Amino acid sequence: MIRIISGERRGAKIATPDGEATRPLRDRIREALFNALRADLRGAIVLDAFAGSGAVGFEALSNGAARASFIENDRKALQVIRANAQKLRYEDRAQIIEGTSPEAIAGLPPGQSFNLLFLMPPYHSGLCESVLNDNRVAGQLATGAIAVCEIHKDEKFEIPAGWTITKDKQYGITRLVFLAGK
Repeated sequence: MIRIISGERRGAKIATPDGEATRPLRDRIREALFNALRADLRGAIVLDAFAGSGAVGFEALSNGAARASFIENDRKALQVIRANAQKLRYEDRAQIIEGTSPEAIAGLPPGQSFNLLFLMPPYHSGLCESVLNDNRVAGQLATGAIAVCEIHKDEKFEIPAGWTITKDKQYGITRLVFLAGK
């Protein structure tokens, strides 16, 4: 179990999938992340592209995001996300999609216009760059979208075309790279 750090559901405990298939973002890192994004959350359309438990997307909803889409390929994790959405009473604001990013993002109906992307894939997978470099994904993004990539501190990160790094912070072995799109 982990808890929602801030916002309207502050303190609510949510489940995490059993085992090591997912890696929930630690409380203090999630707190720093959402403090940095506070001004961008109100009314945001959020994509949690490697959702795991959904903690990051639910934290965004708790802090004023209008909607969140959760993409996950692990069936047990999907069950956990659905249960967490119900527990937090966010079923009407949460879209839960079984699939793998970037393919699942590219397969969404056109015009989603996500303006905030959370990309927290397995370390050393290169999936942050894959998603941000995918032209099909670009068609799902609002002008000026913000992306946050969670990578390992030793992981090489190539800045995707059309994106600019606005912040790069390290927390132990975790590195958060904030990017702004055009």
